[in-house]
Amino acid sequence: LVSEEIEAASMGLADIVGQIAASVAARAAKGENFGLVLVPEGLIEFVPELKVLIRGLNEIFAARDAEFKALTDRDERVEFIADRLEGASADLFRSLPQEIQLQLLWDRDPHGNVQVSRIETEKLLVSMVRDRLTSMAAAGAYSGKFDYQTHFLGYEGRCAFPSNFDADYCYGLGL
Repeated sequence: LVSEEIEAASMGLADIVGQIAASVAARAAKGENFGLVLVPEGLIEFVPELKVLIRGLNEIFAARDAEFKALTDRDERVEFIADRLEGASADLFRSLPQEIQLQLLWDRDPHGNVQVSRIETEKLLVSMVRDRLTSMAAAGAYSGKFDYQTHFLGYEGRCAFPSNFDADYCYGLGL
């Protein structure tokens, strides 16, 4: 998946899930019950309805952060936010798996923005693709086996081996 292409095509979350599920089903029809999906770290910022949801969350936190932080129960926190979101954003937020909802509610960065690298987008997609494939199987459109393993590369994925300068510099800092 390429975030900029998803944004340019205005692909929604359902479109992305549909594309992945269709690919899994097509491969399964050929007996290829294996594959790999690479999910960019900041993908959720490029999906139109998720971008709107994140903007709404940021506005709520900017205006009602003290009230939110006074709540200690996770379910109360989720409902507090869901009740203050508007229209489609509220529906989308309520439809997300609870772990993703909670990750969207974690502390903001110093600028008040959601920390997208901490949101397990790959697990959100797996959950939604699994549900879509289950529906497709019930309709007779999918007969494969879906299993998954996720891995978040994070800093590992954007780092190179340290140079001699890096090693010497860090050694010096350690001293």
